[in-house]
Amino acid sequence: MIRLGQNFRSISKIKLQSFNSYKFGNNILNGNNINNIRINEYSHDLKPILDIGRAKTLESFIPAFMESIKEKKEEKLEKDEEEEEKEHLEYSNKLKENLQKLKELEASFIEDLAKLNKARTVAQNYLLDKESVIEDDINWEDQIEGLDEKEQNLRKMQTLLEFEAIEDAVNRYRELMLDCEGKSFVTQFGSVRDVLLQWNEGLVQKVEKDLASKDQSSTWVTILKAVSLEKSLLKALNIVVGRSVINFKVDFSLDNIIETIGVSVYAEYKSILLKKTEPSSHKRISKLIPTSALKKFYTISINNPHLVVLPPEPSVIKTIGQFLVSQVFEHCKIQENLGEDGSKLVPSFTLQSHFFRGIRGSRIIPHANIFKLIESGHEIKETGAARLYPMVIKPLPWISPYDGPYLHYKVPLMRTSGSAMQMRSLTDVDLSLIYRSLNILGETPWVINKELYKILSEVYNSGMGIGDIPRGTDYEYPPIPEDLIYNHETRKQFHRKEQKIKLLNSNLHSMRCDVSLKLGVARKFLDNTIYFPHNVDFRGRSYPIPPHLNHLGSDFCRSLLKFEKSLPLGEKGFTWLKIHLANLYGVDKVPLNERIDFTERNMENIFESADNPLDGSRWWLKAENPWQTLSACMEITNAIRSGNPTEFSSNLPIHQDGTCNGLQHYAALGGDIAGAEKVNLIPSDRPQDVYSGVAALVSNLVDIDAKEGNKYAKFFAGNVDRKLVKQTVMTSVYGVTFIGAREQISDAMLEKFRSREEMYDEDFVFNASAYIAKHTFSSLNDMFEGARALMKWMSDCAILIAKSGHCVSWLTPLGLPIVQPYKKGGKYSIRTLECDFLVAHDDDMLPVDTNRQRSAFPPNFIHSLDSTHMFLTALACNEKGITYSSVHDSYWTHACSIDDMNDILRNEFIELHKQPLLDRLLDWFKVRYPDIKFPPLPPKGKLDINKVKESRYFFH
Repeated sequence: MIRLGQNFRSISKIKLQSFNSYKFGNNILNGNNINNIRINEYSHDLKPILDIGRAKTLESFIPAFMESIKEKKEEKLEKDEEEEEKEHLEYSNKLKENLQKLKELEASFIEDLAKLNKARTVAQNYLLDKESVIEDDINWEDQIEGLDEKEQNLRKMQTLLEFEAIEDAVNRYRELMLDCEGKSFVTQFGSVRDVLLQWNEGLVQKVEKDLASKDQSSTWVTILKAVSLEKSLLKALNIVVGRSVINFKVDFSLDNIIETIGVSVYAEYKSILLKKTEPSSHKRISKLIPTSALKKFYTISINNPHLVVLPPEPSVIKTIGQFLVSQVFEHCKIQENLGEDGSKLVPSFTLQSHFFRGIRGSRIIPHANIFKLIESGHEIKETGAARLYPMVIKPLPWISPYDGPYLHYKVPLMRTSGSAMQMRSLTDVDLSLIYRSLNILGETPWVINKELYKILSEVYNSGMGIGDIPRGTDYEYPPIPEDLIYNHETRKQFHRKEQKIKLLNSNLHSMRCDVSLKLGVARKFLDNTIYFPHNVDFRGRSYPIPPHLNHLGSDFCRSLLKFEKSLPLGEKGFTWLKIHLANLYGVDKVPLNERIDFTERNMENIFESADNPLDGSRWWLKAENPWQTLSACMEITNAIRSGNPTEFSSNLPIHQDGTCNGLQHYAALGGDIAGAEKVNLIPSDRPQDVYSGVAALVSNLVDIDAKEGNKYAKFFAGNVDRKLVKQTVMTSVYGVTFIGAREQISDAMLEKFRSREEMYDEDFVFNASAYIAKHTFSSLNDMFEGARALMKWMSDCAILIAKSGHCVSWLTPLGLPIVQPYKKGGKYSIRTLECDFLVAHDDDMLPVDTNRQRSAFPPNFIHSLDSTHMFLTALACNEKGITYSSVHDSYWTHACSIDDMNDILRNEFIELHKQPLLDRLLDWFKVRYPDIKFPPLPPKGKLDINKVKESRYFFH
C-alpha cells in the first residue's frame, strides 16, 4: 500500500515513483492483488521482478524464475558449465534481493497507511471490492467503521479524482519534457535549471578575479565584458549541461562545445552592437527562432545589416569558449555524497578521451550525482503541479499550515510563491480562527446547474459565440489593399490590422480551450454534490483550490453553480430574487424598489428567456452578466409556475456586494465622513455610485479640454462613463500605478470604441488612455482626501521599515501573520539569444526592495482587513446555520437568508472598525522595530461607524 497523506517532498524516491505511476486495477502480478503498483522506468532494482511473468503471489516468483533459468540453460549449450552455474547463482541472489526489497516496500506502505488519520484512510482493499490479500493481523474494517455505503463510494471516487489530477500533472510534465528534447531551452526545465543555477550565484565573483589577470586589451576580454560575465557564464553552463547531461544521441566533443560557446557569446556581442546602431534590424532579427537569430547576428555586418562578415579572428571564438569551459571545470563542484553535511566537494565535470569516426578526442562527462539531482527534481515537479478537481466529499478540516482538505494530496495553507519568510511566519502562531473560517467556506456544498450546462454546451458546440463563450470560427483577415506594394502608409496600417486580428484569433483559441476545460469539469460532476476547499494568499484573501471551475470564475462559471441545499423562498426571499436579477442585469445603481419594479415589468421577457433562451429575443443576453441573468430568469419562472412562489425551494446563490470595498475600509479607518458618503457607509435613499461620481468629474475635465481643442478630449467628449474608469477607481486603493491605470483604460477603450477607426492607431490609443488615466487620478484625489492621507502615512512607515533592512509585517485581527516578501533581485530574468534564464536567489540573503514595500503596503493592509471582515461574517453565519460563500467582497447565501446575512456583515464590519486598528498597527511597528521613529497617525474624522447598521446600500 502507498502512504497517500504525507508531504510529497518527504516521500522517499521509490515511494514517489511508485505513487506517480500508481493505477487502480493495474495488474502487476495477477490483476487481483490489492497492492497493484506499477514501478516506473527509474526503478531499475525492482525491474527484474516485474519482467518475470505474472505469478499469482510473491512466493511464486522464485520457482517461475528458476523455470526460466532452466529454459535458458538448454538454449546456451555452448557456454562453459561452471560459468553458467555462476550466472544462475548471481541471478538467483539478485532475485532474492529484489524480492526482499519489494516485500520491504510493501510492508512500509502498509505501515504508513495504518498510521494515517482515520478521516484520511481509504483502505484500498475496500476500494477494490474488499478483496483481502494483505496480512490478516490488520483489521481494515476498523479503518472505515461508521461509513455508510454511499460515503464509502464517494471516498473511492475522491481518491480516484485526486489520482487522476496527479496523473494528469505527470503526463503534462513528461509531454513537455519530450517536446523540449533536443532544443536549446531544455535546460530551462525546472529540475535541470535548478541544477544549472546552483553554481551560478558565486561563480561570477570567482571568474571576475580570473578575468582580471588576463590582458584587458584583448579582443576576447572586451567581448566578454560587453556581454557581461553573468550572461556569458549562463550561456556556457547552458551549453555544457545541455550537451553533456541531456544526451541527444549526437557526439558533442569538447572542441564542439568550446566552439559553440564562443559562437554564442560572439553573436550576443554583435546583437548588443546592432541594437545600438540599427535598432529596427535588431528587432526584426530577434523575432526569428533562437537558432536562426543566433546565426544571423553572428554573421551580420554592424555597419551594413545587409552584408555578411566573419569574426575578426577565429582564435577569438576559441579563446572565449576555452576560458568559459575552464572556469566551469574549475569552479563548479558537487557533493560526493549528496545530502551529507560536510561531504567532500568534487568536480561536477571531467574529461574523457574517446574515438569518434576514427578520430581521438575528448568529451565532457558529468558527475553521476548531477543525474541524481535532475532525476529527483523531475520526481517532485511532475507531481507538484496537480490541477485538483472539486471534492465530492466534505473537505477534511485544516489542522496545520500543511495539513489540509484533500485525502491524499498536500496543499499549503498559504500561497507563498516559495517565500521562506512567509512559511516561517506560520509556525508557532494561533491560526485556529483562520482554520475555522476556511473550513466553513470549504464545507459549503454545491451542485452543477444542469439546465444551464445543457444550454452552454449547445452554444459552445455550435460556435455561435454569445456571452463570454467564444465564437467557433476565427476572425477573417482584411482584404489586401491594391496599393499595398507602393504605399508605405497603407502597408503600415494593413500590418497593424493584420497583427490585431492575429492577436484576436490567438485569444479566441485560448478562450475556447478554457471554456472546453471548464465545461469538461462541470460534465464530470453533473450528478454529484461538490465542495471547493479554500486556502489563502499571503494577504489573507481566500481562494478556492480547484483552479478551473469555481465560483470565483467568470459569468458562465458562476451560472453553472448552485447551492446543494434548497430552501423555501418566503416573502422576503422572493423579493430578493427579483432584486438579484436586476443587479445581474446591470440595474444596480437605483433604489431597491426600482429594481423590483424593473423585474416585474420584464416578466414576459423573463419567461421567454427561460422557455426559449437561444431562439427567442435573447433579452437576457443584453445583461451585464448574461449567463447568471439567464439562470435567475429560470429560477423566477420556476418559482412563479410552482403556484406559490414563497413556498418554492430555491438553491440559487444571491449576492450582496460591497461598494468599492477598499474605499469603504479607508473611510472607516480614517473616520472620513465625505468619503464614507460616497461609498454608502452612511444611510441614504439612493445607492451612491463612486464610479459614476468619478466618471462625472472626469467628464467635466474632458469637456473643458475639448473646448480648448484637445484632440483626445474631443474623442472622449460625451463618452466618459463609469465603465471607462471603473477598474481604475476600483484598483486605485490597491496601489494601481499610472502605467497599470493606463492599460486598464486602454482595455476599456478597445471594448467601448471597437468599431472606431482611431482604435487601429496604437499611438493614439496609448496617448488617449494616458490622458483619461491622468484625469481619473486627479478626480480621485479630490474625492477621497482622507484615504490619500492614510495611504501616505502607511507608505511613509513602509519606507522607514524597508530602509532599516526589514520587510513590512503585521498581524491581522484574526491572528494571521502577513509578511511582504518584496526584495531586490529575488527573481530576475537574463535574456539571451537562446532563451531567457530565470535566476532565483535565497530571499533571506537579499536586500529589501524599498519601492515595492512602500507601494504595496497600503493595498495589502486593506486586503488583510477585507479578508478579516469576510472571515468574521463566515464565522457568524455558520453559528446561525446560514449557508455562506464569498468572492472577496461579494457575499453569497440563499434568498431567504439575505436579511440575516446583511445584519451579520454590517455588525461584523462595525465591530471590526470599532477596534483601534491603526493604533494597534503603530504599536506593533514600535515594538517590532524599536529603533525607528514612526510619524504620528493622521487625525481621525468624526464618522459614526454605527451608522453602517442603518445603511441599506452598504452591501446591496
